[in-house]
Amino acid sequence: MKIQFKLTPIALCVIGSLQYASAVEIEQSKKIERIEVQTKRSSVLTHITENAEKLISMPGAMGDPLQAVFALPGVVAAGGAMSEPAVRGSSPSDNLFEVDFMPAGYIFHDFGSSIFNKYVIQDFQLFSAGYGTSYSNATGAVFDVSLRNPKYQKLKTTLDFTMFNAGIFTEGQLTENTAFYFSARKSTLPLFFDEGEEIEDDDGELTGVTINKAPDDHDYQGKLIWDINHNNMFTFSFTGAQDSAKANFNQRSELALKNPEYQGDATFKRGFNSQSILWDHYGDGVHVKLGVGALSHTELFEYGRIATGGDGFFEDETQKQITYKARVNYQVNSDHNILFDAAYHDKKLEYSYDMFQYTCTDIDPDCTLNKGGRITDKRTQDVDDQFVGLAHIWQITDKIQSDLGVQWQHNNYSKETFIQPRVALNYFITDQSTVSLKYGEYNRLQDIDTILPVLGNPNLKSQTSQHSTLGFQQELEDEWSWSIEGYYKTMSDLPLALTDNYADSDKLYSNDVEGRAYGFDLLVNKNKTDKWYGWVSLSYAKSERTDLRRNITRDYYTDTPLVMNVVFNYQINERWNGGFNFTARSGQAYTPITGVVENPDHDGKFLPQYGEPFSERFDVAHRLDIRFERKTDFFDLDAMLIFEVMNVYGQDNVSYIDLDYQKVKSTNDLILEEETDDFEMRPSIGFSVNF
Repeated sequence: MKIQFKLTPIALCVIGSLQYASAVEIEQSKKIERIEVQTKRSSVLTHITENAEKLISMPGAMGDPLQAVFALPGVVAAGGAMSEPAVRGSSPSDNLFEVDFMPAGYIFHDFGSSIFNKYVIQDFQLFSAGYGTSYSNATGAVFDVSLRNPKYQKLKTTLDFTMFNAGIFTEGQLTENTAFYFSARKSTLPLFFDEGEEIEDDDGELTGVTINKAPDDHDYQGKLIWDINHNNMFTFSFTGAQDSAKANFNQRSELALKNPEYQGDATFKRGFNSQSILWDHYGDGVHVKLGVGALSHTELFEYGRIATGGDGFFEDETQKQITYKARVNYQVNSDHNILFDAAYHDKKLEYSYDMFQYTCTDIDPDCTLNKGGRITDKRTQDVDDQFVGLAHIWQITDKIQSDLGVQWQHNNYSKETFIQPRVALNYFITDQSTVSLKYGEYNRLQDIDTILPVLGNPNLKSQTSQHSTLGFQQELEDEWSWSIEGYYKTMSDLPLALTDNYADSDKLYSNDVEGRAYGFDLLVNKNKTDKWYGWVSLSYAKSERTDLRRNITRDYYTDTPLVMNVVFNYQINERWNGGFNFTARSGQAYTPITGVVENPDHDGKFLPQYGEPFSERFDVAHRLDIRFERKTDFFDLDAMLIFEVMNVYGQDNVSYIDLDYQKVKSTNDLILEEETDDFEMRPSIGFSVNF
């Protein structure tokens, strides 16, 4: 029997469709499925790093990651809570500050905060000692600040208001390949001062100081990114800051009682503006960065101006600098990497002054004792310098990595050339444990006021330093880690002030001081897990300076044997976050006042007589800061409330001791006055809103 099927037109269509679908499925099964994600090269650096984020939210820093540096191991404030950082026994002037590959004018305001808005920080690196060939003209630490790149997003603006400053930050996309941000901040300190009124001390007594213009500061930053293509990117940046204050010192003020010629109006103002353009090229295993930057820095100090006609004294400094820099990072293969750096700093210094000459350095207890005659001068000086650095990073074995480098450096002013090795060696005991060894030689030009003609000795050699470090670090479970690093630093050719006691006092300064610093830094760190993070650091340090002419070794004024920091932060819930920061440190060294002598220049006025320089110490200094943040809504806009209290229990930490000049009436009146760092309990409320 024969069975016959009859296919209707509809059945034919169905069968045809199934056959076509089967053929497509077979063809697609032969293809490899691909998922391609495209992003812009600049977007990699648009977000803040975890470590920098932790510093921003640290209590006591007021949202300022650079101010939080004082909670890191090995860092102390040199002379009080508002001073610049001294790192591992070096002077604050030994440090180098770079921002986005370029030199910075300065990064700390005179009244306590850094010049950067927290929204522009991408990363912050502190190289305490033994850093590589990419940095020059520094013998202390390197502060390398990276500002983040703008985000490709709709225009967004954030307003910030705190008790101490107010700011605006705006960011957004301009075109398909360009984005920008701009930040500007203004201090609110003028709101806390009544101009024209004489300041009172803690006991309600008049101090003889009248505020003519309240302490004030402002700063700004801006960046524009142009992503030409995936391999090339241009960055245009600009930044600046200014600090200023004006006051009158009448005959009752301590300044006028100690130095009567300085009675009258005083003006202080400093600031800088900088602009730069960078080109980044990313090739096959190579990253090339080229940059040109312009920096203009000014500083003016006028004092002793009398309303009845006295012109007073002044110091006026302007520095203009053009920087040309290049860096090439070439990955030869998986085991070899070559790093090349070069820079030329075209610096011109304009300096004019009318003042008394004080021949002294930071190893002298009081510059007033080395007062010379009145001098005046005006000059322009070129202080160009250049360097070339080359380093080879070699993964010798799975366990050993080396970083061998050398830097050539030349200074046009001092006519000196240096060739300095810098070496690092890492031994990976396990995947979680590493031993590191570093050695480097460094130098920097002397402070300008010790080498300019008339003011100083133009023949002084540059300062030099040698750094040696040995460290161990280990990663533990649950985001715990710990590290310890010991260091030994020597300093040579430091300046010695030549007083009248020396036969060659006409030279003013000589290279007859050496120094050394040694100690260790211990850090126990917990990254954020289970809603909390924190760290504990403990530093032991010793810093000394030796007067080679008299063969006398003394503690350096920044010498602080023990420093402890405890930082804790906890995410309470989705809206609340809080924490604390506790700091304690040994009292800094100071020179005791043992008597009173008559001021040789002014009858009826008196000066202190000092004992052994830096032979005594203040009491232990300590402070507790707390901070709470609450996310909230403000007319359907994202907002944040910040509650912060610095120095919760109102600890008075002594910063210096001097004569009570208002009470001293004869050489028999040894009446001393302790001055604190003026950092009483300080509550603050902040508010920010995004729109």
